[in-house]
Parts: sequence; structure tokens; C-alpha cells
Amino acid sequence: MLLHMPFVIALAAVTIFLKRKSALKSSHALACGAFGFYLADTSLAGSIHAASANLLGMLGTLGV
Repeated sequence: MLLHMPFVIALAAVTIFLKRKSALKSSHALACGAFGFYLADTSLAGSIHAASANLLGMLGTLGV
């Protein structure tokens, strides 16, 4: 859980940045959010979780 909160905060920051630069419309952000919620209910959720945990673990060992 501790590794996922910074990842979620970083994704939120990127979303806010893109929204302010007018590169991301509100409808696009809502569609991406809805896609994420639906994707979490699929069988791919475990694989995505494992891949993101491995990626965050690698970044943690690099000192990023």
C-alpha cells in the first residue's frame, strides 16, 4: 500500500498537469478513470498489479 500511494499521486499530478496545459480534456480524464475502474475488475488486474509492483520495486532499488 505504501508504494501505491506515491504512484497514484504521480498519476494524479500528471492528469492535473495535462488538464492545465489543455492537452487533456475533462471527458478524456473521465474516460481514463472509468477504464481504470473497469480494468480493475478484470482478470488482468492481478498481472497489472504485479507488473507495477515490480516496476516500483526496481525504481526503489535504483534510488529514484
